[in-house]
Amino acid sequence: MLSECKTQNENDSIGRAEIKKTPRVVQQEITSVQHTYIPPHIRGDKNFDGDCDLSSKASLKISDDQTKLYLELYFKAKEPDRDSTEVSGTDTFEIFDTKDTGKKIKKIITGTMDSGQFIYGDDKGLHLIFEPYTIYAEWDMINGVPGGGGKALKLKQKGLANFTTDFTKNGLVKRWVFGGDLNSIFDDSSQPRVTIETNTISILVQEN
Repeated sequence: MLSECKTQNENDSIGRAEIKKTPRVVQQEITSVQHTYIPPHIRGDKNFDGDCDLSSKASLKISDDQTKLYLELYFKAKEPDRDSTEVSGTDTFEIFDTKDTGKKIKKIITGTMDSGQFIYGDDKGLHLIFEPYTIYAEWDMINGVPGGGGKALKLKQKGLANFTTDFTKNGLVKRWVFGGDLNSIFDDSSQPRVTIETNTISILVQEN
């Protein structure tokens, strides 16, 4: 009869459970990001004639390999009537890179998207519709005060009141600034644009 024989190393491996290393997860803070986007002229002439629908959306995207974080910024300004003048487009830019394939972005803790739209016009009130959430502690209407005078000042005050009262929530964007010439013919230097400033962005990074 053959007797079963095990080496010392084999006996040790049976009695000792395999120890698995737990990946380390750390919270990473990305300080406030500022970015300006000037979308291309798509159609119509280069004059909004003081009547324009503006919409913008900012969102965070994690790369497929989970090593990079991007901010995607969409902006459209469109004349609702006449010749439907429009500038619109999307800009995507990198705001964080782990610089190591062994480090992966696992989760975005803070807000991941803000969007909103409003109607701009010299001859009408300012209508604000923002979803799903925004922070507007400060706000500059088109180039400060469009056209000047008491009416423009009232529009700005109305916009500021609406932002701070109805739209101050915990989101991705801290401040939107819409600029450009919406009252006369625009060129490359006065083409409509949007500038955003984010809050601090918090993410979880796993270190394998």
